[in-house]
Parts: sequence; structure tokens; C-alpha cells
Amino acid sequence: MRTDLKLSLPIIFGIPWVLMSQLIAEMIFVGLVSYELDSDSDREWLGRAAGWVSAVAIGWAVTAFLSVGIGNLAYQNYFHYDLGRYITALGGVSGIATALLGMSGKTSATTDDNHQSWTAFVFNLLLSIVGPVFVAALIVGVSVALDRIMFGDTLLHALHAPSPTPPTIILYLVVGAVVALVVEITASKNVNINRFSLHAVYRNRLSRGYLGAARQARNPDSFTGFDDSDNIHVQRLWPPHATSDGQNTFGLFHVVNISLNVVEARRLAWQERKAEPFTVSARHCGSALKGFRPSCEYAGKKAGGITLGTAMAISGAAVSPNMGYYSSPSISLLLAFFNVRLGWWLGNPGSPGDNSYATEGPDFAIWPLLQEAFGLTTDGKRYVYLSDGGHFEDLGLYEMVRRRCRFIVVVDAGEDAHLAFDDLGNAIRKIYIDLGIRIDVTGLQDLRNRPPRAPVGQTPHIPYHAFGVIDYHAADGDGSGNGTILYIKPALHWTEPAGITSYAAAHQDFPHEITTDQWFTESQFESYLSLGFEITKDILGSKDILLPSKTQMTLRQLLAGLPETTRGDQTVPAPAAAAS
Repeated sequence: MRTDLKLSLPIIFGIPWVLMSQLIAEMIFVGLVSYELDSDSDREWLGRAAGWVSAVAIGWAVTAFLSVGIGNLAYQNYFHYDLGRYITALGGVSGIATALLGMSGKTSATTDDNHQSWTAFVFNLLLSIVGPVFVAALIVGVSVALDRIMFGDTLLHALHAPSPTPPTIILYLVVGAVVALVVEITASKNVNINRFSLHAVYRNRLSRGYLGAARQARNPDSFTGFDDSDNIHVQRLWPPHATSDGQNTFGLFHVVNISLNVVEARRLAWQERKAEPFTVSARHCGSALKGFRPSCEYAGKKAGGITLGTAMAISGAAVSPNMGYYSSPSISLLLAFFNVRLGWWLGNPGSPGDNSYATEGPDFAIWPLLQEAFGLTTDGKRYVYLSDGGHFEDLGLYEMVRRRCRFIVVVDAGEDAHLAFDDLGNAIRKIYIDLGIRIDVTGLQDLRNRPPRAPVGQTPHIPYHAFGVIDYHAADGDGSGNGTILYIKPALHWTEPAGITSYAAAHQDFPHEITTDQWFTESQFESYLSLGFEITKDILGSKDILLPSKTQMTLRQLLAGLPETTRGDQTVPAPAAAAS
């Protein structure tokens, strides 16, 4: 064992020794010329270069130690069974632990660090440990497997064995590298990075569950139950189709809320958010920060543009290697390694995507995959990585305010049992930072759950909603009126019908159950649906909603699903509706 360690020292420390020698020479040079005038820029350049050189040296030493040093020990006869078993078990346990801890709501991405509990502290500490441990175990395992396949022994032993000779071993390594490169290039050119993921599984089920359910005439496949016609193109959503009697119809102009990931953000102010807003509508797809492209051309010009199912699946792609301000290095690498990727690569809607925005995704897979794995996504290249709208702003409020909508209905259905209003606070902050528009929401303190056994008659009415004022006037100047927000927050008052309260009694998290639960049971779905109707009736019967008649009519249609109406030969103007 000691001999093996001595043999591995040149491989482990050779490159770092040369690099650190260069760093020492640079330090001496900087010290000797420190009195030179106008030398600050030179020292800054050398300092940053030294940081990268140090990172390469440390990375080489750690990787070589794991693959050559520990890998060699793991292979030995007297270490092979015990150490190999332990490393395998450690890698498996750490991988599972990373996935479970990453999904926890107590990790730092979703918890206020100033008020985190001791359990959140422990979870964050464990998450920072188990991810690197999994990567280390993976490197050791791959190293041992490659040595076994190529040499039948460890690389160190093969180099010092009489046969094969070192030149032959080098030839093996070169041939192995060439074969790996050919396989990599072939796979990258022929495997579609978008379609070879979980996204299509998710999209097909969303399309069947919502788009297909809205169609009366379907021709599904007899085996899969899916019908390709369910997934219509986004451009067909507007204008609404006329009714059978030739009258125009009332309809929403849908705006799908998506996040454009910039985990490798070059704007220092964005180091926390790590994402930009991105929208898909019947007319255009893109971002106000990068630009917009016609929806009939974006993500597939020949096929008719992006489809609604794809946009919905991206908007709900909560589990992705890069997740905006939820991104974590440990989670990114693990999810990319196991191909747990719901996000989607599409052409940049800005000038870098002039030749790529009309394609269905990258034509070479390895580089986008590495960007996902190591958190290198940005907005300055030909393709951008899109994921859940909640990775930037979960309510869709940002884009509605940017469009200067005058009356906005916000339904906050996020997991928020303690009524901390995290999503609303996040939206208000970003709107003011980016758009310079203040939003003042009053009545949030009145939104709460009623205690289960509180006497109803002795408790004042608890609303499900609050109002907010959008101060367009201060941002846009004279001639611009302010906007209004109707903010709706699900709660349980125990005055709802028995179908709701009985479910709530058996499920204490209702109506704020974890949003990663995508498999609603019949009773669960019906309970949320019924609560929605109860909230709607309460809001429409509230005396504090004093709105113009047209707005009330529109609101009643939106919330209660009343029959579509027109006035004369004019279609009722369609309000925008954000979806996330």
C-alpha cells in the first residue's frame, strides 16, 4: 500500500507542483513591481488568473487522488472487497440523501436564513456534504471500472509491470480516449437533448389530463391512450373561434410564465435570482430583456411553432438541474447525471439566437448537458435553458405589471401553510427593482385559517382575498392611472361544506399541501375544486369589491365560468391571464 501511494504521488501532485511554481513566480513579480505607476490593472489581471490556476491545481489534485490513489487502493486484493463495498454503499446512500434533502422545504433555497431552525441548519449542512461525497464515490467507481476493462489491473501496477510495456499502456489510453470521443460525438449529434429526458413523459400526461380532457372528439392510440391532436400549437389560442351562430366569443389571452436560467449570471445584482422572466403567448415568445420572436416560428418554424403542451410542461418544470434561485451545485450535478431533467433547451430569443430560435433545440447535446450539470446556463449564447416560471417569479404578476394591466387577479396556490406570502413578496420586490413600480397590498393580516373549533358566530368574517394598488402613476408620470390587484389566498375557515371539511380533518396540510404532489386522488382534487367555488362565491358576494360594471362582468366570467357574452358586434376585450 505504501509503494502504491509513492507511485501515485507524481500523478497526483505533478501538475499542481508546476502550476504552484508559476504562482510563486507571479507573486515575486507582483511584489517587485508594486511601486510601478498605473499597475493596478496588471495586478487585478494577475490576481484573477492566479485564482483560476489555483482552482485547476486543486481540481487536478483532488480528481487524481480519487481516481488514482483511492481507486488503486480500492482495487487491491486485500482492500477490494471491504473498501469497494464501502465506497459503493457510500455513493448510493449519498446520492439518495442528496435527492431527498434537495426536495426538502427546509433547505436554504426556500428558507429564510435569518430565521431558519436547527433542522434547516442540519439539512443545509448535510446537503453541502453528501453531494460532493456522491461525486467522489462516482469518480472512484468509474476509475476502478476503466482500469479493470483496459488493463485487468490498476494503472499504477500496469505501468510498473513487465507486460504490457508503458508504450503499450499509453497506446491503450490513446485508443480508449479516441473511442470515448467518437462515442461522445456520435451520441451528441444523434441524441436529442430535449426529447431524451423526462420532459416528454411529463408533457404527454399534462396534455392528456388537461388539453385532451377539454376535447370532445378524440382519436387516441389504442395502446398509449394519447392523441397527438391534443397538443395544439400556441398560435391557435388567439383569436378565439367564433360560435356556431357566427358571434364573436369572449376569451382569455393566455401568457404562460417561464424562467430563463442564468445560473452563471454575469450581472452581479442577479447572483441571487439566477433567472430572467420568459413568456409564451399566442403572438410572441421571449423576454423583455432579450427580445421576442413570433410564436408561429419559435421552437419549430416548419411545424408551426411551439405547442401548448410544451409550454405548459416547461412552465411546470419544477425539477431540473438548473432551477433559478433554487439552484444548488449538488442537486444540479445529481439531477443531470440521472437525467432527471424537465427543463427544455430552446433558441435564444435575442440576437445570439438569430439562427437558432426557429429550431426545436440544440443539434449537439454534450455542451448543453455540461452546462446543466455544472450550473453554466446563461442568456448570451445560441440556446437558453427554460424551466418552471416559479424559478423566477411564481405568480405571473411580474409580466402582468410589465404589460400595465389595470386589473389583475392573482391566485396564490403555493404551499404556504404559515401564510408567509413568500411568492407575493418575491414578486413585489422584483417588480420594484426591475420596473420601478410600487405595489401596496392591504388586508394581508386578515387572511388566515380559522381554528377548527372556534365559534363561527363569535368570530368576525375572515376573507379569502386582499386588495393591492399598483402605483403606475409614480412610475409612468401624469396621464397614467393606477392599477388594482385582487389577491386570492386559499385558506380553511371550517365554514365550508362537509365535503371540504371532512377532507381537511384527515389531511392537516390542506389547502397548502406540498406542490410537488402531482398525483391528486379523486377526493383531493374534488376538495380543492369545491374550495375554489366557495372562495369564488365569497369574493363575488363581498361588499368591498366596488368595480366598474364591465370589470365585474369580466371578473365573474373568469372566476365563476359564467356563459360567454358579447355586446353588439364587439367582442368583450380579453384580459391577460398568466399561467405558471
